[in-house]
Amino acid sequence: MEMNKKVRWRHAGSRGLTLVELIIVITIIGVLSAAIAAGVLNAGKKANIKAAGIACDTIRGATMQWKALHPSEDCPTVEQLKTEKELDTGFSLKDPWGTPFKVSCDSDEISCSSSGPDRKEGTDDDIHVPQAEQPEKQ
Repeated sequence: MEMNKKVRWRHAGSRGLTLVELIIVITIIGVLSAAIAAGVLNAGKKANIKAAGIACDTIRGATMQWKALHPSEDCPTVEQLKTEKELDTGFSLKDPWGTPFKVSCDSDEISCSSSGPDRKEGTDDDIHVPQAEQPEKQ
């Protein structure tokens, strides 16, 4: 038996990757990366919408509590709620898109709203708490 025989891992006719094969592999990786990025961005948008809704719900609850203690006063602002410690000092006065939350007190209904992702008031993507009732489709 010969001990000094080197083991060869490559087959006699094997070759490296061709340029075409390399380009195909890079293209596949690029397509997969784009698909993953699109999924992550969509999840981020949904998370921001949900966070704005939760923040509006918190603001609405704080406003209801404030109005119970101050029944004869006008509707407070979000800044006033924070100053009077109805909202935590770390609570953001702006939605995830950087626009301020709005509170309204109409007769017996207190609501909070955000302009939503487009940052424009009165569009379909606005966030309202409580949500306006949708008419039933027939």
